Amino acid sequence: MSKPRTENTEWLSMKRRSFLKLAAGAAAGAATGTLLVSCAPKEEEAQPESTPVGTGQPDYDKIVRTVCAPNCVGSCGINAYVKDDTIVKVEPAEFPDNAYHRICLRGVSNAMQRVYSPDRVKYPMKRVGERGSGDFERISWEEAIDLIYEKMQYNIDTYGPTANSFLGMTGNYGVFPQIMASLLAMTYDGTAFTNFGIMGDNACNMGFLPPLGVQQDASSWEDMVGSKAIILFGCNYAETNMQEMHFLFDAQEAGSKLIVVDPRFSRTAAKADQWIPIRPGTDAAMVLGMMNHIVAQKKYDEAYIRTYTNGAFLVDTVTKKLVRLDDGYAVWDESAGKAVPVAAVPDEMKPAYPSVEVNGDLPKETEVPETAALLGVFSVETDGRTVEAKPAFQLLVESLEAYTPEAASEICEVPAEDIVALADLYTDEAPASLRVSQGTNRYWNGHLPTRALVQLAAITGNVGKPHANINWAGGSLMRILFALGPTAVTTREGHASTPQPGSQWYDIVASQKPYPVKLLWTQNYGWGTQGPDRNRMINEVLPQLDFIIVSDSIMTPGAQYADLVLPVTSYYEEPFEIVTAWSSFYVQVREQAISPMFEAKTDYQIAQMLAERFGILEETEWKLDIEEYGLTHILKESIAPEFASIDTDELMEKKVVRANYPENYVAFESMRFQTPSGKIELYTESLTEFGEELACHYEPLEGNRNEMAATYPLTFMNCRTVYTTHSQHVQLPWIREVAPDPWLEMAPEDAEARGIATDDVVEVFNDRGSYKVKALVTPEIKPGCLNQRQGWWPKDFPEETHYSSLIHMTLNPAQDAISETNFAPYDNLVDVRKA
Repeated sequence: MSKPRTENTEWLSMKRRSFLKLAAGAAAGAATGTLLVSCAPKEEEAQPESTPVGTGQPDYDKIVRTVCAPNCVGSCGINAYVKDDTIVKVEPAEFPDNAYHRICLRGVSNAMQRVYSPDRVKYPMKRVGERGSGDFERISWEEAIDLIYEKMQYNIDTYGPTANSFLGMTGNYGVFPQIMASLLAMTYDGTAFTNFGIMGDNACNMGFLPPLGVQQDASSWEDMVGSKAIILFGCNYAETNMQEMHFLFDAQEAGSKLIVVDPRFSRTAAKADQWIPIRPGTDAAMVLGMMNHIVAQKKYDEAYIRTYTNGAFLVDTVTKKLVRLDDGYAVWDESAGKAVPVAAVPDEMKPAYPSVEVNGDLPKETEVPETAALLGVFSVETDGRTVEAKPAFQLLVESLEAYTPEAASEICEVPAEDIVALADLYTDEAPASLRVSQGTNRYWNGHLPTRALVQLAAITGNVGKPHANINWAGGSLMRILFALGPTAVTTREGHASTPQPGSQWYDIVASQKPYPVKLLWTQNYGWGTQGPDRNRMINEVLPQLDFIIVSDSIMTPGAQYADLVLPVTSYYEEPFEIVTAWSSFYVQVREQAISPMFEAKTDYQIAQMLAERFGILEETEWKLDIEEYGLTHILKESIAPEFASIDTDELMEKKVVRANYPENYVAFESMRFQTPSGKIELYTESLTEFGEELACHYEPLEGNRNEMAATYPLTFMNCRTVYTTHSQHVQLPWIREVAPDPWLEMAPEDAEARGIATDDVVEVFNDRGSYKVKALVTPEIKPGCLNQRQGWWPKDFPEETHYSSLIHMTLNPAQDAISETNFAPYDNLVDVRKA
């Protein structure tokens, strides 16, 4: 079904290139009596001797270029106007590319209100009441460091160093805040809980890893201009990548059709040419239905499949393993009438992600013959035995037989004719860009849609192709972290951490297995609102911890459960930081705009103080100034030449440079992959025990068609909102002007069946917990689904209940075999009633 591209007056206006800049300025200006404009003066521009009356310009002493980077993907450059060591105004800072020159209400509010929030943690605070009571007393930094030393040393002596655990998250996109927990664990031989799984960002990565050999990649945003169609699966860029939404508008204005697949009529869907509402957690089935039609119509690219994928590789039909010949893979050469070997691409000739550089021409023995069979059944002699073998593509075709458009429609609740039309659009309106994001990611089966989309792009010859590709999370952020060399993470020679899956930290702490974990130190992590299964965490997990440390700038709901809270600087108080972006290839340095408020310190300074207390400072890399550590270990010694080759003098002078990746970057353009074969692996033999050797679909853990749905029939999602990045902004006054209260979105059919109207207080519940909230009845969500905009704190709900009590953290064996289970906050069944 199509929707016209119309403005919705309930929503913030989104205009090309100036998206939210003026809205943010107007909101901030109305609150302060000043006008924020989007043109930024040059660094340290001299202030006029007198400010003309009526200009709306405040007095200022200096302008400092800094970076707003609160896990909202954009990492916008900010010019902070400072008067008497106080931020009086912010504007967007200049970028080498004007397409990244922007600001939003969240960023304005962050600088002007979060920095000066009454919820700031001002001093080290030691718990004196019961956990969760919020009763703390102020102590000195010396007392705080002594206390940490005492607790950690006791655990080391009593249980071993792994009893001290560390978990950091992404609340600050600076490189150091994101790796600080790991660096501390490395220094003290502690347990390092990984964060990809527990933050719910790992499923799309696991859809990429088996076939492509990397966790994520995407072409530049600019590459969409030239696409004839852009198909979004679970992408609500207008809210979650609002800084980049103008690129979609550019593509539309250049003639591209925008199709959005989403259970919700999101802000992005409102701007699309077509909205396809889908049953939650079933995107893979729809994509398999598209492939069924494409294969039936023979619209796949045979030459591409042979050359760049393992589609021609023979598979033993009994063992389900790839057949080997002469230390290579076997293909059936129809001209020769026999199986012939194909060698894997040598490792040294593959791009060593996060680099994209490749070396040398491929050896002849890595080429698949042009006459290699893609279909059929063959007898092959190997290792002295005869096996029945089929090309991987033959098995792929067979795997699609169950997913006719009609069968897929029955699963995903998208009309079969729409599935066929979308498949034809994708193949006929080429090049077409596929983009996937968190909306599909956050289900228990969340890796399946991405895996299916990779397969769709591969069989049609669209991986590595300009204006096409399968795109998931490009940019410099994860690349710089994946590129950290040994010197960047080896803080203390001869010492190392013990990694444990973050998605299992509840289980490990609650059971105290495989070893005791008695201390947890978290940084940049709002686990009090963003974690799963709140009741289990409070009642079963936290009591097993003897000591909890939270480093944060704000007294968050999680900090309320700490035994020690440490005050951390805001972005504007940090003396130095390297900041990258999820959505661009830029690298920025963050300068200090104002002095640290109260007794706040950076995570790095705290680590230095602790190393000094342990008497090891001079034998660790903590002895280095943070700027020296960053420019040397993070950049110059990066394993990716695209970062190592950055001119650090230019970076320090200009404050922003582009990592040395190709202009107008096209993901996978080299068509060499970090897979065992060096090709796109349509067939993954390592996942045969899970039945996932090829793209497939199975139901979400709590899909609305399983037995649990008889009691709890509604799928509960908790999507982000344009007004806040997770829980960071929701308490700020300017944000509360536009989003004063939380609400639960529900379809009119579901509301009518329960006698619920807009503004009724309702109780949402399942067997894990419940919470209360006001209802918003809207046709903008598919019947059978509920959506709670996330980020709200318990105090924002009646009786201080919270939706995180509804959400499970159940392991997926297939995901654990690839990487680690992804937290699935959208894969939860509930019911709702009037409170």
